Amino acid sequence: MSEDPFSHFDFDGVLGLGLEALTLSPEFSFFGQMLKQNPTMQPRFSVFLARQEGHTSMISFGGHEERFGETEIQWAPVAMSELGYWQVQLKSVRVGDQVLEECADGTCRAILDTGTSLLGVPRQAVRGMHRLLARPVPDEHAEDASVDCRRLPGSLLNFDVGSTVVSLQPEDYSRPTPFNMTIPGQDKWRLFCRSLLLPVEMPAPLGPKVFIWGEPVLRRYYTVYDFANKRIGFSLAKQPSTEGTEALPASSSAPVGSLLSGAPLSV
Repeated sequence: MSEDPFSHFDFDGVLGLGLEALTLSPEFSFFGQMLKQNPTMQPRFSVFLARQEGHTSMISFGGHEERFGETEIQWAPVAMSELGYWQVQLKSVRVGDQVLEECADGTCRAILDTGTSLLGVPRQAVRGMHRLLARPVPDEHAEDASVDCRRLPGSLLNFDVGSTVVSLQPEDYSRPTPFNMTIPGQDKWRLFCRSLLLPVEMPAPLGPKVFIWGEPVLRRYYTVYDFANKRIGFSLAKQPSTEGTEALPASSSAPVGSLLSGAPLSV
């Protein structure tokens, strides 16, 4: 490792906020030390990630701010907390009314990670999800290769965590630019919108059937992390007004993240 690993980046380091199992010792737990010095502080932190560049993202310690959520917080227990990650069990994953076969038995999990810019999907499920999420460009835009797929209708991507359903819309998972694809069995082509997914390969016990909920989920939901009760809260994020401005984020993948390559949250 370089003696100065952050010299080429616009940030000064990575702040670890995992559970106790990931710390070398209690002294190396940032949140644990914060609680030790502020014993009356509520043992929670929360993350709001702005959808639009130029608006402020925020991490709050000691609770959450209601102004960032549009709906009542729904709580889901942390799965396999002994591994130290903020992750939830997925009862099922659906694209519209189609169940993702790899998760039909309820053994998939999802890790929330502010350091990942895309939606991470278990490698064995990537092809099936691409197929289910693909959709033809509507006829009125059929020959317009400049159309933005994030603004076109498509299926909801639903993750059932038991207490609530975390839903992503086409603007969250779509590649901006459509693909020119040949129609099977026909000598003609058509524009298709496809999803932007990041294949994930992790060995057991963390993997292999694990999703990474990066920016697409964290922009859609205001999330609260409860250390004391080992649970994660979800509320639809209340994004600032985008009237007169570009509402959709740029698709990018910065080179550094806590689990996978991605853009780290600025705090």
